[in-house]
Amino acid sequence: MRSLLSWARSLLRRAIARLVITTTRRLLGPRESLVLFAAMSGRFYGDNSRHLFEWVLANKPEVEAVWITHDRAVLRQLRKAGLPVVNSRGLSGLIALARARLAFFTDGLMDLVLEPWIVPDSLGLIALRHGRSVKRVRFARLGHKIPEDESQVKKREGSLIRRVISTSEWVSDLQEECLQVGREKHVVTGYPRNDVLLDVPASHGESWRAYLGSLAPSHVLLYAPSWRHGRYPTRFFPFEDFDEQRLFAMLEENRCLLLMRPHRGDLIYAESRDFFAQLLRCPWVRLATHVELPDVNAFLPFVDLLISDYSALYHDFLLLDRPMLFVPYDYDDFAVQNGFLYDYFELLPGEAIATQSAFEAALSGVISGEDPGRERRRRLRDRIHHYQDSRSCERVAQMIDTV
Repeated sequence: MRSLLSWARSLLRRAIARLVITTTRRLLGPRESLVLFAAMSGRFYGDNSRHLFEWVLANKPEVEAVWITHDRAVLRQLRKAGLPVVNSRGLSGLIALARARLAFFTDGLMDLVLEPWIVPDSLGLIALRHGRSVKRVRFARLGHKIPEDESQVKKREGSLIRRVISTSEWVSDLQEECLQVGREKHVVTGYPRNDVLLDVPASHGESWRAYLGSLAPSHVLLYAPSWRHGRYPTRFFPFEDFDEQRLFAMLEENRCLLLMRPHRGDLIYAESRDFFAQLLRCPWVRLATHVELPDVNAFLPFVDLLISDYSALYHDFLLLDRPMLFVPYDYDDFAVQNGFLYDYFELLPGEAIATQSAFEAALSGVISGEDPGRERRRRLRDRIHHYQDSRSCERVAQMIDTV
């Protein structure tokens, strides 16, 4: 009975929302200058959408740029900063959806509204994406297929998409395997979020120093692995010889700050939270989740070493041309469940490690200035990134006038 009532309420909310959108569109008509921006299921203010939104506000005054979200903390944050924002759950959000001509988003229709089926057909979408990693996702996944209901939502999303941004023609080919929206819709512009890697705003330096407080590390390590799509929790330091006291001693001795950035989907696991709590006993270890540091690219320029596995973040980090280490501990399972868009090990831009001893040796090399992966990084960088400048926002913003 409870599930039936929930289903009925959902249908009623959808019907009311569609009525508001349809009536608003009919009575008030479209607002050509109104462009919406959203990201990460409407829960956070960040990623490509944030960087483009702020650039448009600063450089295209003729555009009425508005952020749309259902998250109360984001609503308070943007209102306090004096930035235009509407609540996707409220009347203002529905009116904005009805009247806007374009919307930029990162993850999916739920960036814009909790009920994806109420997004109007009149709204043109430009997909900024959350990044293109080596792993197969969406329609390109091998063993672990997306559910049918999710597939239907993604197909509707694809029908509304006018353009998808990309970082190179090679990446566009890989991206189309996953999205299946039509290869002609992919446009090489670079990612807006990467502009701040190559032209760091002074405010980002100030925020980073505030985050550090009294800590003065000689090296900053970011451990940012990929999500396992809810199949099982991601393991940090999955080594048989793992010894946290050895790790703590090495970090302290070399004044290395270790930032751990789990995917937000991994924080639901009690075992993961317990593991992080254990490591956080060391003053040289900190969490760097979306709560502590919502925008990873805002602090990426201050990172000396990236530790990852299959995350799209290592493609961004290539632009900084700094050392990387990889921990593909579940490669065989990942190859079956997701699969890879290109040969993972052939193009790996750093050393793959499987023990704590190997990690310690590699970290010692980085601290002493060794960089054996430089040429591999640059080869992959030049395939991933056609543009290696800080003008991606400018290129993407041109679509407002041309789409």
